[in-house]
Amino acid sequence: MHCALCIDVKAQDDAESIVSGDIEVEGLDNFWVESRLVTLTPSASLVSLRQGDNSGGAKGQDGNIGASLKPARPAGGNIAFLTHVQKYMSKVFNILFEKYPEEMLGRMGMHTEVHIEFTVTKDAEIQLDSISNGAIFGIDVVVAEKLLESYKKRWTPARVNGEAVDSRMELVIDVSI
Repeated sequence: MHCALCIDVKAQDDAESIVSGDIEVEGLDNFWVESRLVTLTPSASLVSLRQGDNSGGAKGQDGNIGASLKPARPAGGNIAFLTHVQKYMSKVFNILFEKYPEEMLGRMGMHTEVHIEFTVTKDAEIQLDSISNGAIFGIDVVVAEKLLESYKKRWTPARVNGEAVDSRMELVIDVSI
């Protein structure tokens, strides 16, 4: 099957969601990107601290920690956000190949994982914390900021016991040409 952007949902839960697929870039074959969204914090340890219990949290009759933890979420869910990432990266790579065809062809057979860490604040603002391993494919701070801004108003902050809290997230973009 041939498509401009083929998406495959590999996994989805509160801790991690994964979307992968081929991206069609004019002049390149076998351009593959996998995007993963991982919740770094708040974690169960933060929930325990908010309860004032250093032993891992008060457990109820069902054995679960008594505090309520809801991770930050993009509107439409993780899969919608990751699909947006795939589409955005398709545009980025098509622009890069158009501007720098020799450099992109020179990267054939290469692979890297770009790590973008960001914070979803308790006020639902998005702040870029760091980016690593992106330079090889032209994914720099500007690209990362524009990617996050393109979805900026569409986040629900994490909640611990009903209270909005800051939450650190990691977006991993696994690129293979």
